[in-house]
Amino acid sequence: MATPKKVIAVYEIKNLVSGTFYIGSSTNLYERWRTHRNKLRAGTHPNKQLQASWIKHGEEKFKFVVIAVFESTDDMEAAEEGLLGTYIDDSKCCNLSRWAKTPWRASGENHPNYGKKLTVEEKRAIAEATKRQWRDSDPRTGKKHSEETRQLMSAKVRQVLAEGRGGKFIPSEETRRKMSESLKGNQNAKGHVRSEEHRRKLAESARGNQNWLGRSHTPESREKMSKQVREVTTDTLFASLSAALDHYGLKMPTLRRALKTGKPISKGPCEGLQFRYEHV
Repeated sequence: MATPKKVIAVYEIKNLVSGTFYIGSSTNLYERWRTHRNKLRAGTHPNKQLQASWIKHGEEKFKFVVIAVFESTDDMEAAEEGLLGTYIDDSKCCNLSRWAKTPWRASGENHPNYGKKLTVEEKRAIAEATKRQWRDSDPRTGKKHSEETRQLMSAKVRQVLAEGRGGKFIPSEETRRKMSESLKGNQNAKGHVRSEEHRRKLAESARGNQNWLGRSHTPESREKMSKQVREVTTDTLFASLSAALDHYGLKMPTLRRALKTGKPISKGPCEGLQFRYEHV
């Protein structure tokens, strides 16, 4: 589907039941509408009145209306501010500002408050509002437990420590037994018993290197694998990498790492063995 071109326009989001509305503008009309709709659907729209109206009446009761399309951003903003100046005092208007360049749509020198200094009264009002927000956000802010509650909490902690459960969860023997029973069998299909044929196919599919099924070695890899390898410590010569792997029970990454670095294997059953390619 073709992507619609960017449209400079003033729009309205209108509730067809209550009559509440929101006026906005954008240089990318369709993207702005998607943003509004996604936030409203998620319940995270910054305009609380519009969000509450959406939740109350449902998405199907809202209509997105294009009021006017413009050629320039200046004309768009002038038209939006003209409409906001007319409707901002209407109780059904959800807009929070009568200006097109609201703080969340402009930054730096374009911000309406750029270069303005707050008065002492404004700073005090902001500080008090911030303190009030923190005070009211948690119902226990500034409150203390009573002495009785403190004693009950202390007794509970001592009981837990005495039972050896302090610091981490230590299940009882009964809990351990239940946990063990719940993990037995096929957890994805409890009660289902596999047939013998199903069991045989599962066993066959689990054999061999499952990560290499359908793949083949490159000619370069085949050449390296066919090279003779000598174990330096015991001075044992092997006709190929595969022969060395089978003899010591090593994994290919371990042997390749030992051949590449030239250092002895540092850990495991083959610790101390050192390998090198035998140049013929």
